[in-house]
Amino acid sequence: MQAMENSKAEALQPRVLLVWQNVVDYLTFPVFSNKQVTLCPGWAAKGCGFNFYSIPQGLVECPLGDYDLYEFVHRSNQIEDKEFDLVVVNSSIFDSCKPFNTKKFGCPTVLLAGDTHWGFPLYGHRIAPINYLLNYCSQENFDYVVTTYNRQHLHWFVSAGIQNAAWLPLMNMYVVTHEWVETRENRIAFFGHIGSFHPRRSFLINALREAGLPLIAKSGTREEGAHLFAHSLISFNCSLNGDINLRNLEIISAGGFLLTDRLSFASGFDEYLVPGLYCDTYNSYSELVEKIKFYLENPESAIEIAKRAYEKFFTDWHPKYRMADLMNWIFNGELPDFYAAKSDPRFLISTSSRDLINTRLAIYESAQELHRLQEQPKVLVGRNCPPVIVADLLDLQRLDLYVEPGFPLSDLPSDGKILSRLHVANINSYVKEKWDLLIVKTDDQLTKFGFVFSSRFVFILGSENQIAFSNTKDLFT
Repeated sequence: MQAMENSKAEALQPRVLLVWQNVVDYLTFPVFSNKQVTLCPGWAAKGCGFNFYSIPQGLVECPLGDYDLYEFVHRSNQIEDKEFDLVVVNSSIFDSCKPFNTKKFGCPTVLLAGDTHWGFPLYGHRIAPINYLLNYCSQENFDYVVTTYNRQHLHWFVSAGIQNAAWLPLMNMYVVTHEWVETRENRIAFFGHIGSFHPRRSFLINALREAGLPLIAKSGTREEGAHLFAHSLISFNCSLNGDINLRNLEIISAGGFLLTDRLSFASGFDEYLVPGLYCDTYNSYSELVEKIKFYLENPESAIEIAKRAYEKFFTDWHPKYRMADLMNWIFNGELPDFYAAKSDPRFLISTSSRDLINTRLAIYESAQELHRLQEQPKVLVGRNCPPVIVADLLDLQRLDLYVEPGFPLSDLPSDGKILSRLHVANINSYVKEKWDLLIVKTDDQLTKFGFVFSSRFVFILGSENQIAFSNTKDLFT
């Protein structure tokens, strides 16, 4: 049945207008249809010397900054047919342009939401990635929102009024496969970037080197990466910040054995890639080393898992199937519940707290950046704070999250995966503990007795749950 549905959707070849804003020799664009026109800002269309992909032919260079998309298309001599069945705009805080007037084409419009899992200072100002895209959604009133990396963030879009939001995992992947290799080198392969944007990944790689484990780390073209994964016993991966990144399926599609960091219950990772069946995961450096040593001593276990995942990729995980899901959703109104925003167990508590979205986002995006920068940030939430704030934070897997005694735990979704992430603080340890982030209200005893001063970062909420004080801007500078 699934194969028939995929074949039916793959037969759909609508005329698609895609606005792609990533550097094409670093992250090339997906092809949704053989009748697709792809726009790209000039500097990104020419590439930046990465050479990870060949620069595609036929790109139409679009302006930098804000511009009228409808007007640009109708003035362009490179675009012969000005009518489209679907407009897709890829957007994130890294944009160099922001097209507007997308609805004037009179066809469905899709926001392909880029990186929402990290922000950075731009021109000395804090950039909040989720809030940035919510504002753009409000401006353009997109019919659909799709994320390929961050299912855990879909509830924000629905809470902001977007009715159609879905996670289509790694739909934007550029597929480079490799023939199956049975005999592997007994080593750990890492392929990709390390540096200041990836503090956890850099720490783990350096620690593996210092431990004397047989690690080979490099970067290069996707073909070089596929060769490395295929010929190595273990392929190591680490997300930037709780996202299901492209490397997961790049490793699997080359026949590599994926060992990656454990993501949150809300990410969809466990249900999609099923650790133990198609890959394995770690949650800490010690667990990573333990699993590496196990597979180095038991290579047949790694090979068995890798072979199972390799076969699964071609029958279910290939991005053409997620593109088929997108077309079925838009043109036939069909989308499996698994990919819909409502699959998050926090969906109801989030959407019923729309009135608090500004306060919630300010707290969450600060905590998310803290999560990127630190291995295990320690966070305490006061008992009088809205429960939805705690629910929001629970998708940050390495967050050590505590609530004050008396916090209404019964107001949280009754899901074991949620409640197991939460600790009730010991009232006798308040003074001694050094918190990385404290979230309290003005009338909390934590505030009255000065416990805010024992925290590195603080949010103090007023009587209407507005932010009365915060010092988290330092996180983004």
